[in-house]
Amino acid sequence: MRSITSFDLQYAHRFLNFQGEAQYLHGHTGVLTIEVEDTIEPGVNMVFPCNEIRKTAWEVLKNFDHALILREDDPLLPAILAVYDAQGIRNGAPSNKMKGAPVKT
Repeated sequence: MRSITSFDLQYAHRFLNFQGEAQYLHGHTGVLTIEVEDTIEPGVNMVFPCNEIRKTAWEVLKNFDHALILREDDPLLPAILAVYDAQGIRNGAPSNKMKGAPVKT
């Protein structure tokens, strides 16, 4: 038996020093599907509740949905952070309820 859930994610990035179109800032829409396969959990009548899978996965994924992902040494980063600072949104807008903890790479 399987429990399956999926997420639609949008994000932007670029590959610094890449020789090709991916060197330019661009965005993607992606789908992440998570499947959990095991025996059926008694009392739940499924492998694992899909809403619990979503809650657990979202704690990580919320950092990437509608995010701009750049390397720390990307020359675009200081300019973008300066704009975010000027707008007061460097650490997320006060109304942003989806903001998660920073991700270190």
